[in-house]
Amino acid sequence: MNKLPGSAIVIGASIGGLCAARVLADHFERVTVIERDVLQDGPRPGAPQANHIHVLLRKGVDLLEQYFPGLVEQMTADGIEPFDFTQDLRWLQFGDWMPRHRSGIVLYPQTRCSLERYLRGRLRAYSNVEILESTSVRALLATPDGRRILGVQTHDRHGDGGAVTNRLANIVVDASGRGSQLGKWLSELGFSPPEESRLPINLCYVSRLFEQPETARDWRGLWITPLPPDKPRGGAMLGVEGNRWIVSLFGYEGHHPPRDEDGFVEFARSLREPDIYEAIKDAKPVSDVGVYRVPDVRWRHFERIRDFPAGLLVLGDAWCYFDPVFGQGMSVAMLEANLLNEALHQLDSLEAVTQAWTASYLRTGAQWLQGLWFFVTAEAMRHPHVPGERTRLIKLAQWYVEELYALNHEHPEIYQEFLKLMHVQAGPEFLLRPDIALRLAKRAWQQKSEKGLGTEALWPASRVALGARYAGRMLANLVVPQRVGPRDRICHFDTEVLWKPDKTLGWFVRDALRAQGLLSEASEVRRFLEYWLPVQGLGIAKKALIEFSYNADEPGLGFMLYGDNGTVTRAFREYTRQLGITNEGVERSVAICETFRPSDLGLVRAEFKPGGPTRYSIAASWHFDPMRGHSGFDEAMSRLPERFRAGPFAERVKTHASALRTEYYPLFLGLSFLEDGTLESKMYLVRFDANRPPFQPGSELWRFLQEMGVSAPELERVRQLNALLWEHSADKMTQVAIEASEFQSQPKRVNLIYCGIQTSVVLEAISRFGYPVSSKQSVRDFERMMQTDRAKFVAVRVGPEGLSPRLKLYKHALFDFGDLSVVEDGGLGPRDATPAAVKDVSDVCLY
Repeated sequence: MNKLPGSAIVIGASIGGLCAARVLADHFERVTVIERDVLQDGPRPGAPQANHIHVLLRKGVDLLEQYFPGLVEQMTADGIEPFDFTQDLRWLQFGDWMPRHRSGIVLYPQTRCSLERYLRGRLRAYSNVEILESTSVRALLATPDGRRILGVQTHDRHGDGGAVTNRLANIVVDASGRGSQLGKWLSELGFSPPEESRLPINLCYVSRLFEQPETARDWRGLWITPLPPDKPRGGAMLGVEGNRWIVSLFGYEGHHPPRDEDGFVEFARSLREPDIYEAIKDAKPVSDVGVYRVPDVRWRHFERIRDFPAGLLVLGDAWCYFDPVFGQGMSVAMLEANLLNEALHQLDSLEAVTQAWTASYLRTGAQWLQGLWFFVTAEAMRHPHVPGERTRLIKLAQWYVEELYALNHEHPEIYQEFLKLMHVQAGPEFLLRPDIALRLAKRAWQQKSEKGLGTEALWPASRVALGARYAGRMLANLVVPQRVGPRDRICHFDTEVLWKPDKTLGWFVRDALRAQGLLSEASEVRRFLEYWLPVQGLGIAKKALIEFSYNADEPGLGFMLYGDNGTVTRAFREYTRQLGITNEGVERSVAICETFRPSDLGLVRAEFKPGGPTRYSIAASWHFDPMRGHSGFDEAMSRLPERFRAGPFAERVKTHASALRTEYYPLFLGLSFLEDGTLESKMYLVRFDANRPPFQPGSELWRFLQEMGVSAPELERVRQLNALLWEHSADKMTQVAIEASEFQSQPKRVNLIYCGIQTSVVLEAISRFGYPVSSKQSVRDFERMMQTDRAKFVAVRVGPEGLSPRLKLYKHALFDFGDLSVVEDGGLGPRDATPAAVKDVSDVCLY
């Protein structure tokens, strides 16, 4: 690999800092690690937590092997024994000991000091890496406008009156831990302090080393977790180098362990199981008792600072630190170093170290941290002393985690997949499995039945199953969003920031109605929302996840709300009865939806147009298994309701999917009806290819449109438009939605759908491809009202005549809907400030 002719500085010889230096050594001619402490065999003063138990998850071990080849073999040769996470660990989680078997998830337990010593030794073998110890960073060096970092100013701490030196660098990485001064240094350059997310937890833990006795045991590690609110104490012990045990005991608010010798042992006796106490009561201590307090967990949002300086990066605890009880710290820092490596591979010159490149690294890291932060805070809120609102979402996450652990006891294959996710060895695909949702639903049903509530008091099974499927997809995206690629996102609302809802649904709808000339329809819109919001999927939490469709070519506003099919079908029958709508379309819509399973996806649509009748419709659909491609589709089609399984219409749907078989695979199918009762289908297929635009002469989609009757000149226009939108899409995913009617042999139209498209690209498409000029103003209205420069989806329509003037922009959003009266106020009141959900998350629109 050709190195860039420049230098990089890493602040802090922490685990994250040493790994960052190793990564930078492949990309820069010179790398300097600056550490304020004297580096020795024992714990550094700057890392007092080093006295306590540390665990490197299996993904961290994999990264060690990747960046430090041969290190694991050296550790083994030095006597650090491989440790199977389930076979060698006795682990009490929630109400029972976790199953034990050989998992193949092998760790190498040792003290943090030992691991740092190994990494420093390996790093010093690199000729382009220098480690400066007893040297502190005093300030950042930057250009006069503060937009680019030029290096750091250091102070030699070897003695009184140490030298002050300006050290130049093209990149500076802060890995100095939770005591980082980065916020202060940025303020000296004129930046505002970073926003912080902070949650007080008031944790204290104490640790001690013991000599391992010769008594034979069937375990090499113990882990007893707290069980709040009644049992907020926990402990862990692990065999480490030198034939020693490291024992850490911890407790939260009002349950801090003492540091004296007798108190240490008595605290171990007070845990909810006596195993640690029995192991250490007669063991010989070989160290003093170390104490470490963690008043809070904290995330410094450097990624939100506007005009963040080019070349300044941050990782590890300097950015975000969690509850150390979960054992994530070292592994998170190494994963961020790996993320840094991926970002560095994008650089082909020093000039490429721009503010945009820096912001991209911070934004990607923040998206990944977001999931961890959610789970850490959700678990912390099991303790009653931790402040914060226990929202429905928090309670859902807590329930899901606890029930998933219970499934681990009953189903070894689920436990093995869970362990891989826990150790970041695999993506969250198993959380998306329908069988897990069904098992969780069954457990919930049984638990409520055992409480003697009777079937009338139970949730409908469909609600439980749909909620479990929804929770699994959402939580998968939170845990490891970078591992949840489009292939896994078979639910439309995976990436929304669900715990930060927009507070202004009423204002948004009012503004949209006014912009589209629909204020005369405000009362009907309000009636629709007031009826449907409480019955849609998140209605019980007074929150609504809504898909808005916004026509760029003609006035109109569409709403789509999701729920389980059973609830949607019943609600639709009652709503149309209230409106006095009776026709064959309504009756057949309800009839077809009732033949689907209640737990299948149900949705209701309302399309409002100025002066025209509102079109209401419902649809039932089910998702296919994207990992199985067409085999999942074929199996799903066999479950199609009997009345539609046979005959020409179902066969045409199958033919459409088969025609695109090698380039696209089915995602889901929806069935609905027009007002005259005509059955329609919309088959969604999807394609992922980051290297080649999907619409090329001779491709399956090209031939499909040819057979629809699209002319050669129109095919070329479609190709050019496709290339433009695909090139600027967020993840190079293309969806195709084929609309068909039971009375037409050919498809009615094909919708090409792109995700995460900048609105500036949509404006370019309008100019280049003959869309109505008035569409530009509609796009600008969309930007203003949505307060975003991206559309979650952009859909273009192709019919037999070619490109249609219809152009739709979509946005998903989560709203509180306590008050909808403003929908009808005619614009008399001022709108609230920018919604937090849009301000806080730049990529909320991505699929």
